[in-house]
Amino acid sequence: MPFDKRAWHAGQSSFENIKNCNDYSIGIELEGCEDIVYENIQYIKLSEIINSLLGSYKHLSLNRIVSHSDIAPGRKSDPGPLFDWKRLKTMIK
Repeated sequence: MPFDKRAWHAGQSSFENIKNCNDYSIGIELEGCEDIVYENIQYIKLSEIINSLLGSYKHLSLNRIVSHSDIAPGRKSDPGPLFDWKRLKTMIK
């Protein structure tokens, strides 16, 4: 789906006290489970996408990159405890 189109990735959600994240966010879905380690290629491709978005959307910043579990706690749990946020953040420029 194009990044400038609305997707239904978040459902009932809130970020920085603003509800309905589908209205103003870009969702990037990863294939995986909470109990399986994400593959190297997933981190590579995800960081490439995020780096591209950071160059295209000036209001986007590293501290605004969050997970489903951050915007819909109790309802969504992905990407889960095995997702290596530190690793991803070192790959983002």
